Amino acid sequence: MESRLEEIIDSSLAHAYAMFEKHPEMKKWLRDMSFAVCSELSGVDPSHNLFPRLLAEKGIKCFEDNFSLIAEQVKTFDSSFQVACSTGCSYCCFSHITLMPQEAFNIALHLAQTCTEEDFTTLTQGCVLGASGFESGKPAEFAKKYFRPCPFLRSGKCSIYKVRPIVCRNWISSDLNACIASHRSKDKVSVPQNALIMIQKDLIFAGQKAYLSGQGINGSIASFLPLMEEILTDFEEAYAKWTTGGTLQGQILE
Repeated sequence: MESRLEEIIDSSLAHAYAMFEKHPEMKKWLRDMSFAVCSELSGVDPSHNLFPRLLAEKGIKCFEDNFSLIAEQVKTFDSSFQVACSTGCSYCCFSHITLMPQEAFNIALHLAQTCTEEDFTTLTQGCVLGASGFESGKPAEFAKKYFRPCPFLRSGKCSIYKVRPIVCRNWISSDLNACIASHRSKDKVSVPQNALIMIQKDLIFAGQKAYLSGQGINGSIASFLPLMEEILTDFEEAYAKWTTGGTLQGQILE
């Protein structure tokens, strides 16, 4: 079992390992952090009626605890580093993102508890529209062409901020002008990122994916709106498929 977990974590972090080829201590640290995320989930049972929420909330807490520490470390090495993101800045909310299935189910649960029927229908339709053009097995092509306002964006602010995906929490910038240029170019201009900060999401993805694999559940990340379309259109069917080992729309298979 241990070797299988290692295999999943190493596979999930392969791109991160490549960034630190000359620093084997970083590879060990990344792996250890992902194992800690996995261990944190022991006792979280798929039979619990709020299983995806428990996973998502633990993921958010782990991410935010790690992120704060890493951001402070980065500042000690680069005193000029500062986060340029602020309330009302939504340049990155037009870009393609990925998320874990448990995050998507948690968003759906949140909407069911907080939205009117009319708003829920409107948001579902927005996800369906945003997922148009997605072809199964071709997530990279969909991501490359994607540029549209997130259906959860309201007057420049995220309407699901409390339960927003970890990618959104991790996608920060230290250069507002670069964000503006990227937005104007429809993501053709890249925004400089700090590698150590940007891989924090991957530690959560890898650890939770390894845990879910042990439960017979596909924990692969997915394209945001194609997955939300399936879940919001028929939550019960999508949830039953996921918890019995099925692959959901938008999941990126390795």
